[in-house]
Amino acid sequence: MNAPTSLWSNVQHPPPLAMEHVHVCAWNLDRSPDASDWKILDQEEVARARRFVFPRDRDRYVCAHATVRRVLGGYLKIPSAEIRLSASAYGKPALLQASNPEALQFNLSHSAGIAVLAISRSYQLGIDIECIRDIDPDVADHHFSPHELFTLRNLAAEDWLAGFYRCWTSKEALLKGEGLGLNLPLDSFDVEVDPLRSPALLASRSLSNLASDWRLVALQPTRETIGTLAVRNHDQLASDAVQCFFLNG
Repeated sequence: MNAPTSLWSNVQHPPPLAMEHVHVCAWNLDRSPDASDWKILDQEEVARARRFVFPRDRDRYVCAHATVRRVLGGYLKIPSAEIRLSASAYGKPALLQASNPEALQFNLSHSAGIAVLAISRSYQLGIDIECIRDIDPDVADHHFSPHELFTLRNLAAEDWLAGFYRCWTSKEALLKGEGLGLNLPLDSFDVEVDPLRSPALLASRSLSNLASDWRLVALQPTRETIGTLAVRNHDQLASDAVQCFFLNG
């Protein structure tokens, strides 16, 4: 079993977002996008969608990004098509100031048919979700730190896969939160691997320059997924501040 995760409420639309809260919204991507989905994407998103070779990948991309725009538009009370996005040098998306008077922050992740979006008015965020599948141990050997590998190798056999994904999604969420993508060596910091423990940033060596004030939260919106949310300035974040919703609309 994994460490305790936040409960997910089924809703059509997320409720208002308080300054002290973080919302995580999840939704299913396996549907056919309609004309309204395509209409609210910007030109760059449309061009990228059309470059996908496989229709299923294209449809999932469109459904992911159209829903992001609808959710953000709902929080900001502006039409979804008016959302304007930019990206950092390492590709982290953000809202342009003109369409973001409330300084809303967000981060998106999707894997196979599930997407998750983290939203906050107060905190820097990173999020990663992965659909569970068998993994070659060599992947961990090439990307995890010595401390993480030691812990992973000493887990019970039935916990190995969950431990791998706990480690992987924690690392990805931190890198996305910092806006670094994969431009930081994954073995330059240590995270909690044991799936029976709460996720955490355990150590950060000088090479990483990774901030220490990150709180990690375990996510599992479906039985087939494992994810992690990273929230910066965790000392200001109450234990019940993260609220999770599965969108049915």
